[in-house]
Amino acid sequence: MITKRQAEKDSFYLDAFPEPVLVHVVRTRRKTYGLLVRPTGEVEARIPLRGSLKKAKEVAGENLEWILEKCAKQKERSTRRQRLEEESRSRFTPKQRERLEKEYRRVAREYIPKRARYYADILGVDFSGLRIAEQKTRWGSCSQRGTLSFNWKLMLAPARVLDYVIVHEVCHLKEMNHSETFWAWVEFLMPDYKEHRKWLKEHGEELQYY
Repeated sequence: MITKRQAEKDSFYLDAFPEPVLVHVVRTRRKTYGLLVRPTGEVEARIPLRGSLKKAKEVAGENLEWILEKCAKQKERSTRRQRLEEESRSRFTPKQRERLEKEYRRVAREYIPKRARYYADILGVDFSGLRIAEQKTRWGSCSQRGTLSFNWKLMLAPARVLDYVIVHEVCHLKEMNHSETFWAWVEFLMPDYKEHRKWLKEHGEELQYY
């Protein structure tokens, strides 16, 4: 019989150097065993509701190298974020930052719709609306109703990188997925899109802490 507390979370340690790794066991309705390393560095073994704790330990042990690698990357990212936050605070005063954001948003509202319209016309699609926001976890989105949204901080990126995000979302007006057909449309509009996607993946975090 699994108690309510067990159904929520158990835990165990994996022997590792330089210190043991704490693994939280989260029981879910999934049918398979899986591992997750959260941005905080917390490690989770996600298992079926009536899954075996012994099996969870075996799966985690077999993937210890992967877990340690992921934990190291998350620690590196955390250190990087702290550095970027400190640099950001020292770069501008709150008032300066407020004025800059206001200006970037103004320029984004003028520039991005024009570029979105340009690419939409080439594909023969239309969008129902376009908004400029500050999403915390994404650079752009396309709703089922055809509304495009873009993060104003894209104005800090190179022009072609900004255009890549616009192209990406406009192509969702054709394909609301990331299928081969979707990426074929992206490549049709921007043959070198992979280069700009790579730049955003490597430097996007810097834009978030401008």
